[in-house]
Amino acid sequence: MRFVRCRSRTPFILALVVAACASSGSPSPSVSLASEGVLWTRLLTADVHSLAFAPDEMDHLYFGYHFGVMESVDGGRTWRQLGGRADAMSFGVGDGTTLYIAGHEVFQVSGDGGRTWADIEADLPSLDIHGFTRDPADGQHMWAYLAQGGVFESTDGGVDWRRVSESHIPFVTAVREGDLTVLLGLDPFTGIVRSADGGATWTLVSRPPTSPVVSLSATPDGAIIFVGGPDGLYRSDDHGSTWRQVLAVELPLAIAVSPDGEVVAAVSRDTAFYRSDDGGATWPGP
Repeated sequence: MRFVRCRSRTPFILALVVAACASSGSPSPSVSLASEGVLWTRLLTADVHSLAFAPDEMDHLYFGYHFGVMESVDGGRTWRQLGGRADAMSFGVGDGTTLYIAGHEVFQVSGDGGRTWADIEADLPSLDIHGFTRDPADGQHMWAYLAQGGVFESTDGGVDWRRVSESHIPFVTAVREGDLTVLLGLDPFTGIVRSADGGATWTLVSRPPTSPVVSLSATPDGAIIFVGGPDGLYRSDDHGSTWRQVLAVELPLAIAVSPDGEVVAAVSRDTAFYRSDDGGATWPGP
């Protein structure tokens, strides 16, 4: 079974993914013929984890993998390695110079755009962090999903944490719906789920038309959501209620989306980088 986001997934998480495949039922059909996309470049890393745009700079991207962070300042055409070699399974991007990374035994912050990194002395029960997100309204407010299970919350920049849920919710993602910060995530047994109480309780939003889900990204307001699966990338324009396929590539393991949902980038399992500037309608070359 290779439909996983990271080659070193724990056996328990792999079991959840297999269970999701078996219990997902009949997916809802896609409503459009997806593009196969034109390759921009190939990153040639051993694995693929995370992708993010710098705030308000759609030509400035960060890519995370087991051995650090790569950066592109020309829209994804060329990439360079940043300082540090720590596992970057998840990103938290602040003002473009403040970056957080979380991964296998890694929780670090950079104040200079990724040139140097410092460990955060977090009181989590484990630093094997498989999901991480920051509150769009408060950069000191954040959540982490641990490989051992459970969602944890911090309100002081990641030093002190408390468990808010024992659920297994990979791809935890914070969005802002009006005046309320809402969490989105994946319940491997049901589908895309939502929490309006900081992660304490979760309700089902929908079951995406691809299984297993291997990546998830959303606009800051949560209205537009992208998920990746074995057969490509899917988009929802109604907070996850309905879906359509927009990119037909194998296993897009990392996704980034602009605040307005118009610029979308993805990296597939074989490290191919794709980009769309019209919300996924077309995927031309650079």
